[in-house]
Amino acid sequence: MTNHALQPDAIRVVAFDCDGVMFDTEATNRVYYNAILEQFNLPPMSEAQFRYVHMATAGEGLDHLFRGRVEMDKVRAVTSAYDYASLIPHMKIEATLIPVLKKLGPHCQRAIATNRANSMESVIAFYGLADLFELVVTSMDVEHAKPAPDQLFKIMDHFKVSAEEILYIGDASTDQQAAKAAGVPFVAFRSPELEADIHMNNLDEIPAFMGIS
Repeated sequence: MTNHALQPDAIRVVAFDCDGVMFDTEATNRVYYNAILEQFNLPPMSEAQFRYVHMATAGEGLDHLFRGRVEMDKVRAVTSAYDYASLIPHMKIEATLIPVLKKLGPHCQRAIATNRANSMESVIAFYGLADLFELVVTSMDVEHAKPAPDQLFKIMDHFKVSAEEILYIGDASTDQQAAKAAGVPFVAFRSPELEADIHMNNLDEIPAFMGIS
């Protein structure tokens, strides 16, 4: 547990990480990175490599897999030609995400803080989420991606709220570190190994925690 004295009535913004919280994207990330590796006759990712790239930005993931093995200009040429949109239908949306967002809407602002980059707009459009979030902050919108706290600071600034008025839901150590650095209460989603103010296994626990029926 962290040291926040959580007050559900004080929460004015609920912010979500994308991959691993809003969506199960393990399958799509495996397909994508292994497809790029295959282009250079390299073996599929090890489990350790996958765990790293699954939490990193796309740029960090590619650096991790290819730097020192393949010229990065060649890697960028392959990735720029990749059909990212083909992966989006394979993302598995969390079953209760949309009902929870609709339930939260009248009571608080809803935001996304994700290390995804320009793919986030297409994801939101494909799954019809545009009207369910007041703010989306990606790695492209800040100087430093998570684990830096920049995304959460941007949310605070946008909504003019204090750190204690945000509840951030994430599933990775990068989320935990960003929340800690920003002083934001953190919910670990299906990640019992993380240090958090609250641990949850289902998104519908969020409105219940906030006293929203």
